[in-house]
Amino acid sequence: MEGEALSGASTTDLVVMTCERLPLLKRTLAHIWECTTTPYRLHVVDDASREGNAAYVRGLHRKGKIASVLLRKRRVGISANLRTLAGLTTSDPLVFTDDDILCPRLDPDWLARGLEAMQRFPQIGMLALNSPHCNVGGSKRGVLVPSGPVTMCRNVPGSFVFMRRAVLAKCAPPDGIQSPVKHMCDQATALGWRVGYLADVYCQHIGLVSVRLHNDLSREIALVAPINSDTLEPPDEYKG
Repeated sequence: MEGEALSGASTTDLVVMTCERLPLLKRTLAHIWECTTTPYRLHVVDDASREGNAAYVRGLHRKGKIASVLLRKRRVGISANLRTLAGLTTSDPLVFTDDDILCPRLDPDWLARGLEAMQRFPQIGMLALNSPHCNVGGSKRGVLVPSGPVTMCRNVPGSFVFMRRAVLAKCAPPDGIQSPVKHMCDQATALGWRVGYLADVYCQHIGLVSVRLHNDLSREIALVAPINSDTLEPPDEYKG
């Protein structure tokens, strides 16, 4: 691992996991820097990319824009990278996200709102920012019961997931699991934790609204109306 996590109990660790998709990683990091005012330590885990990711994130680390970098020499997969979070971070909860997600521009910011919800609801073990495309068309994708600012569900994607260290310790996925994050959600639920979305704080998969527009993710895709470009929130009729 290159670099060291900085100290500070009040600072939340935020880990971006990436593989190959350098243009998407750059947009995701840009949104984090622009939209996050609550203190955080930013880490990048790269799963043996071949697109120049290593040089890019090394440069960010030298400039002090990220606290640490983990560059895999061979591809190990999502499960192994999730297990890495325990040694890479110190905060409780910690946050992880995929490399193709945009966070919203809010005041208070998305991080403060997620941390406040985790504090208010100690039974929640994993909490993700909501995604418009998850709820468009009434599919609700496993949503069970609304509870205050939190929408409970069976599974959360890798979309700015707040996770307690106790969940990481007991539910980290083994290798060979097809859906590692879902596995963690299932294990956490079995142990009595609740899992869900932060109902009123939305993130956005780059290039997605309710369906994938095309497969060429190297092209920049504008967020499609009627999603608000700052809050990334759809109108009421699009919410699950």
